[in-house]
Amino acid sequence: MRRLQPHEIEYLSNPDQFTFAFFRARVLDPLPAAAALGIADEELLNYYENALRRDGRFLLRLDPNGDHYERLERYVAKTAHLLFSGRDADEDLSAFTRFRHQCYRALHPFTESQKIAILKKICLGTGCPPELVDETATLFAVGSGLFAMELYTRLRDAGSADAFAARLGEIELLADLAARPTLLYPLWPHQQQALEAWLRAGGRGILEMATATGKTLVGLAAALKLYEVHGRLEVLVLAHSRALLNQWRREAVLKLGLSESAGADYTVPLSYADRFTIRFETLQKVYRAPHRYPADLLIVDEVHHGAGLSFRKALSVPVRWKMGLSATVEGAERRQPLDRALGPTVYTFTLKDARDRAVIPSFSLHLHTTYLDVREDEEFREISEQIVQGLAVINGRHREIVRRLSNGRFDRFESLADFVGLMRQLRYRTAEVPEAWYRLVGLVYRRRMIVHRSAPKTSRAIALARRLGAAKKCIVFSMDIATCDAIYTALKDTVDAYRVHSGMPRNEVQRSLDRFRSAQTGILIAPKMLDEGIDVPDAEIGINVASSKTRLQLVQRMGRILRKRPGKEPIFHHFVALPQAYVDAEDAFAYQSDLAWIRDTALLLDVPVLQAPSVEEGITDFCRRSEATVRDYLKNRRYVATDDFGTVRVDAILDAIPERLRRELAGSLASCPGDLTDEAWLAMAKSACRAGEVPGLSGMHWLLILAGREPRALRELLLTGLDPAAPQRPVPAELPAPPARRDGGLRPVEDAVRALERAANPEQEWAARRRLTEIGAPAVPLLLPLLRSPRDATAARAVGVLGAIGDSRAVDPLLCSLADRRPDIRAGAALALGRLGDPRARLSLMRALKDREPAVRKAARKALDAMKGR
Repeated sequence: MRRLQPHEIEYLSNPDQFTFAFFRARVLDPLPAAAALGIADEELLNYYENALRRDGRFLLRLDPNGDHYERLERYVAKTAHLLFSGRDADEDLSAFTRFRHQCYRALHPFTESQKIAILKKICLGTGCPPELVDETATLFAVGSGLFAMELYTRLRDAGSADAFAARLGEIELLADLAARPTLLYPLWPHQQQALEAWLRAGGRGILEMATATGKTLVGLAAALKLYEVHGRLEVLVLAHSRALLNQWRREAVLKLGLSESAGADYTVPLSYADRFTIRFETLQKVYRAPHRYPADLLIVDEVHHGAGLSFRKALSVPVRWKMGLSATVEGAERRQPLDRALGPTVYTFTLKDARDRAVIPSFSLHLHTTYLDVREDEEFREISEQIVQGLAVINGRHREIVRRLSNGRFDRFESLADFVGLMRQLRYRTAEVPEAWYRLVGLVYRRRMIVHRSAPKTSRAIALARRLGAAKKCIVFSMDIATCDAIYTALKDTVDAYRVHSGMPRNEVQRSLDRFRSAQTGILIAPKMLDEGIDVPDAEIGINVASSKTRLQLVQRMGRILRKRPGKEPIFHHFVALPQAYVDAEDAFAYQSDLAWIRDTALLLDVPVLQAPSVEEGITDFCRRSEATVRDYLKNRRYVATDDFGTVRVDAILDAIPERLRRELAGSLASCPGDLTDEAWLAMAKSACRAGEVPGLSGMHWLLILAGREPRALRELLLTGLDPAAPQRPVPAELPAPPARRDGGLRPVEDAVRALERAANPEQEWAARRRLTEIGAPAVPLLLPLLRSPRDATAARAVGVLGAIGDSRAVDPLLCSLADRRPDIRAGAALALGRLGDPRARLSLMRALKDREPAVRKAARKALDAMKGR
């Protein structure tokens, strides 16, 4: 005879305790309705599981004989219906009960991710938005009774409940539906345009799409389109890193709803019925024998890596269709081999386009400047002297080699930048280069690494990350593994910190990324690995410690924090380190190059650049000296040579600016008496651009420096080569252009701003506020720096005036002021944001409702009330 189990003995001893009435009276009724519903729903799931598996793995709290579980089911249905819909209708309850049973039976064999994919595919097949499934899955466990209740209610309200239930009832077809590739996410308009442009080009070409705008989904959509047309397709995805390929595989599983493990390594292909296959390989492996990797469709991500002499061989794999993906492809040396292998660029979608179409959120760029420490500065000086000597040796002994390798353009290097630029070009050509040249490249690299690893810069970045990482999700970009490890060691004991780099095992890298994705706050530290492709969707703060030297790298790093997410307020912090005393003009050029490309990028993206306060003395003097060095250099030359950016030619900068824009800017400059600030010049340039116009404005910072910030000299520079007799229209008055000259020698806006700062009594302050409010938008660029004033009165006055003017450019700076240490500034910023009414401020104002200061909480509440209905 079988020995009775303890629970069986308990049942035989106390059968009344296993009834629904006892369970409800003793367990459910004493609890709040929501808690009781959760317990009852869990017990029903155990009952269903036992019935389907027939193995009795769950111990039941009710007698499975009789009507106890039927009564429990009615209780769950009625309680859930009352909680979620507020009404009690028998016909709704019976329909829901049927849907609940059907949903559980149909989805029982599948994993949670497969269940979500199946439900979304049924939504797409019945004309119902698949977002319903995602929204419901964020509330309840997929497959639970509460999940079924919420989904049923949403489907019924959408008029799709019956059609959905009919498809769900076709249980024998669900296994194929789970495995069948289906695009589960609708394409945004720009993604649809990119796909159509590539198809019109015959399935060949490069798509240049900014980071965070969905390149991967376009590639997957193209693959699915070809499969649907031809009935069979083999796809080969190439990239330069394993981490990026793992990301691709994961995205393919999730976005196409494939019945594969999303966490498997990229070396495991994806396949459906032997008709649709996706393989993933590295460029490093394929270029050695491209003929061994035939496919129908080739997708090359971060395609600019494929322009190298070795890697470009991988692009010759035998395929019918080819697609290249990248944020941008810079330089003719890279573009030409890519165009030959994959086809030309057929679609471009910039980060500015993404901001204009609200694909990514608005953000701000904060610039931090530090000095090298004494030891670093001495090492920097010594290497600089070796570089100067090495360049002199090359110019004296290798003139014929220089002439040959430069294709006769020159026979000596005017500057280190000329040398670096030629060496960069030689990467894409087969040429024999002297060993001394490589030694000089090594010295340039060593000197650059001193800046990248600068201790003061890293220390300030660590302090910033420690402060911000306790409340938000941050990414810190380092230059190399050593710096990455050092930052991680400094942070890990005081804040949640994660790191990823190529020196770690692959499974550890993936584990760190997964933990950071699921965390609410914390810091992820990484070198170049995160620049391309790795999806960290909800990071909000970027801290760039490495001195990026290309616009592509800066934009890619910005893209790590720019994923569209409700309530995000992204901020990107960029750190620059300076030598305390530069040895030659090269360092002045390098610093001005840093500023030029950062400000040019900000102008292109239409984002504000905020200069963080400097803790070191003398940086302002260094800026002035470096500008003077550049101007002196250009007295006899028409180009600027920089050691990392190549040659910046004045004529090329001017030629890229449309003649109309040059004349309008010149007309406005005619009435400007004082020196121009960076903010005023960039505001003038943006104001002169017509709506939708994206002119070639790269180099505007250089023009300002070359003219010595003097309006007359800048005006002459802009008119170089143009007919002086042609009319010069100033920027329209309603745009934020510099106002006309006054007898006192100051522009009205500057005069009014100074009056606001110096006001000694309420009457003077009121008069200055009124004048600035009347001036309006042109005053904004000069008011924004006052928000960072150490004088409480000055910052508070600026906050009030910006709120009264109501210009949207003040939103991001005011959001920063909302976190100011001074309560009156926080309160004033809240009121100003309420007057501006920009929806980006809503979440920050809601957070301010919990401020420790009553005045700030009151101001935030008043601001939110003012924003209602906007």
